[in-house]
Amino acid sequence: MPIPPVILAGIARMGMTPAALIWGGDTHQELLCGYIAAILMAFSSIASYLPQMKETGKLGFAAVFITAAGNIIISGQQYGIWAYGAYAKEGLFVDITGMLVGIGMMLGTILLAFVTFRAKVFPLWNVLLFVVMLVSFGVPGLESWFALFWGLAYGAMGFTIVSGKYRNKEAAAANSLNLAS
Repeated sequence: MPIPPVILAGIARMGMTPAALIWGGDTHQELLCGYIAAILMAFSSIASYLPQMKETGKLGFAAVFITAAGNIIISGQQYGIWAYGAYAKEGLFVDITGMLVGIGMMLGTILLAFVTFRAKVFPLWNVLLFVVMLVSFGVPGLESWFALFWGLAYGAMGFTIVSGKYRNKEAAAANSLNLAS
């Protein structure tokens, strides 16, 4: 059985941490992992929404949409830095998009963790990994480790989806049945 994209997205995002620690930040190795992760996360964010679709409603859709859009923009930024080096890090456009993506991704991630917690479909440990990821973002010295926790949060949700070990299996099954019809 092939590995689902949501788990691959988590693995690729986690790959940024050893790449940054070994070769440094914004190296080709780190950016390649980030680029692959951003593309996979943009599309697989929807997978985390589907099992809890009814429970999260419009707020859940907004969280997933913001997160997916942010990942699409991040993939463009990472490709630009990867392909064009420091040139792609300079300028007002890069500064503004970077700020908007940062705010949007943080808001989307906080909303995703909040609606996932409220929906009670995924196990609590999935939500706690999002909290650890968000906390690691603000802790000095953990900048290079943030991607590891981000990937773990996505990979854990992917594991839950693949294994079917939901906290509320009836809700997940009902949402899945409605998708099939």
